[in-house]
Amino acid sequence: MELSASEKAIYGILLLVLIMVNPPVINIVSNYAQAHPFVLGWPTLLVWLNAWYVIAIIAFLVGVLTIRSWEKDSGSGRYFPASCSG
Repeated sequence: MELSASEKAIYGILLLVLIMVNPPVINIVSNYAQAHPFVLGWPTLLVWLNAWYVIAIIAFLVGVLTIRSWEKDSGSGRYFPASCSG
């Protein structure tokens, strides 16, 4: 199955977020935070992580709304297998 451009962008953003909040990138940010403990009055590491987590949440929500393969199959309308209905 070929991915569309929007799917590639969503997956790319989610992959970038994973890279930016894990070592070795977080170690570099931590070293910067030791020299500059506050950014805009907030702890540097907190700002860094929260910014990337917000980006991930937004990318996920955009993916849910735009990527067709993430949609629930609503063909039958049933939530349980036929053997469970009594």
